[in-house]
Amino acid sequence: MKPQFLKISPSAGSSFNLYEQDVPYFATPWHYHPEFEIVLIKTSVGKKYVGSNISDFEPDDLCMIGSLLPHFYKNTSDYYAEGSADEASSYVIHFREDCFGEAFWKLPEVTRMQDLLVRSKKGLQFGKAIALKAKPLIAELFRKNGAARIVAFLQVIELLSETEDYVYLNKHSIELRNEADSDRIKKVYEFVMQHFKESICLNDAAQLANMSESAFSRYFKKRTRLTFSNFLTGVRVEYACRKLRETEKSIAEIAFESGFNNLSNFNRQFKLLKKMTPFAYKNTY
Repeated sequence: MKPQFLKISPSAGSSFNLYEQDVPYFATPWHYHPEFEIVLIKTSVGKKYVGSNISDFEPDDLCMIGSLLPHFYKNTSDYYAEGSADEASSYVIHFREDCFGEAFWKLPEVTRMQDLLVRSKKGLQFGKAIALKAKPLIAELFRKNGAARIVAFLQVIELLSETEDYVYLNKHSIELRNEADSDRIKKVYEFVMQHFKESICLNDAAQLANMSESAFSRYFKKRTRLTFSNFLTGVRVEYACRKLRETEKSIAEIAFESGFNNLSNFNRQFKLLKKMTPFAYKNTY
């Protein structure tokens, strides 16, 4: 899947964008954009892909996705069936860091909010309790106009910035800064997502980026704060997590299907990233 660069424009008279979806299923492709994004699911279930993370969503799922972090939401297969009566709905808020001017986030009163923006670049999954607190505030935001809308928006941001009820969806931030500058990363990212089950080496990625191995290693780590090897391992482990949750396959089968060529290495890398063994993770679900 190749992430598409989406251009998002606020409606006339607005400094940020509010988008309420009520559709048969979520159809936006895997994409990225400069805007920060807050998503609250109202109805429907499925999988969300944020960076290299793959996780479930259901009603009252609340996430904040940082600027330029690739993502998309996909409903379960029954939503796409012909004649399906299922519906998917959500509240989506898009805003740029400079939506209130470059100086706003530097004010001492909004230090925690500025920190929220930094943290969101890894993708933030908020707990159900904070989602239920945010839900009426977000619903009210969508009913406001003028200066009252700005006040309501800041109330939502303040709530999310003050809570500790969240987890990171990615260990490190992954940014595609703009369409031209990120072309190399996009090609590599697409290649990894399509071929992570196979044997991939650093040279494969370097050739895609038209760089030497050493130059590509420096470039990739500077952009993603991950070595290429760690990024690839993370994608494989997240895929393995999904298979451990959803299938009855053995851990060994899942390890090899996820691209690991040896079970002991899979167990070691899985525990390093998830702080538990694959067996313990499977039992949890």
